[in-house]
Amino acid sequence: MKKILRITIPFIFLVISCDFKPKNYFPHIDGLKWIYSVALESSYTGKNQIKRIMVTNLNVKKKGDVTELSKLYSDGSYYTYKKEDGRLQRTSVILAFSDGIDEPVEKIVYPDLQFNQNEWVVKEQLFLVKGFQPPLLNVKPSSQFDMKYKVNRKYERLKVKGIFYNDCIELIGKGSTDFIGDTRSGPINVEIDNLEILCNNVGLVKQVRNENTNASAFGNMKFVKELMSFK
Repeated sequence: MKKILRITIPFIFLVISCDFKPKNYFPHIDGLKWIYSVALESSYTGKNQIKRIMVTNLNVKKKGDVTELSKLYSDGSYYTYKKEDGRLQRTSVILAFSDGIDEPVEKIVYPDLQFNQNEWVVKEQLFLVKGFQPPLLNVKPSSQFDMKYKVNRKYERLKVKGIFYNDCIELIGKGSTDFIGDTRSGPINVEIDNLEILCNNVGLVKQVRNENTNASAFGNMKFVKELMSFK
């Protein structure tokens, strides 16, 4: 009996340890690089744009239980984050383009990096409709809104761009806002939905964002970002 207990107890401990090992959905190792394909679609122009972007971890600093790091994008944009108390906070933004940022620069992106918290709200802004130059002169929609996120699904194994990833989590967000496109008419409503898939020890592997309007001058915009390589 004692021999059975000696075998069983370590086995149970091993199983529990494996089940509760924390997942890492936001890797912060200095020098890590992600290359994404990005597709932009506009129902107004009927055109699709496809490009690639590289994201690199830089200046990783560890101060006790706090980790600070920056992400440099190949377009020159620079974002700084802090991992503390199990959550992810964005602390600064330097953009390579001149449109600026409407949403709070400092904000909690993920309040629980293990995603035991099933729902949360994040302040966001329009970035597809905002970046699209419509036929209405000098109209640059500027609006921030509450995006309501929730954990939608978990995958043990997922294939993106021909590559398999393990331990993935799917987040969906929904929000709405409006802006004045022409003072002669009423506000233009925008419905926004966002899907993100994060995978353990990799981070973001896929994002699909839609910004839909009922205005012919703006139409609907779609953004698809998929991971091509990670090292």
